[in-house]
Amino acid sequence: MHWWTWLLVTLGAIALALTIAAVSIRRSRTALIELVRLVPLCLALLRDVMRDPAAPRRAKIAPAVVLVYLAIPIDLIPDFIPGLGHLDDALIVAWAIRQLVAAAGRERVIAHWKGDRDTLDRILRPARVR
Repeated sequence: MHWWTWLLVTLGAIALALTIAAVSIRRSRTALIELVRLVPLCLALLRDVMRDPAAPRRAKIAPAVVLVYLAIPIDLIPDFIPGLGHLDDALIVAWAIRQLVAAAGRERVIAHWKGDRDTLDRILRPARVR
């Protein structure tokens, strides 16, 4: 991918994390910092699984869809709508992580996760992925 594509994806993910933090029930500074730190980890996970030659081809579809969707400026729900603007981005990222685990397996996702294992468990718990 081109550098500007990664820049758009990163900016979209950061905006997503900030919006989720603003809507979150727990609106503390610690939660906001935690979400902002989570964005690069999720992007790295998607990127690394796409680059993994041992990962099944079907496991690479969801990360590709997410990266393209976040890079394009057209959204299902416009981003300027407060609170709802990044909801479609959050839903598609959650869908991609669930599809990624289902296709590649939890072990492969754990192998590519660069963050804390407890953080990954908290990400996978709402998706009911064991």
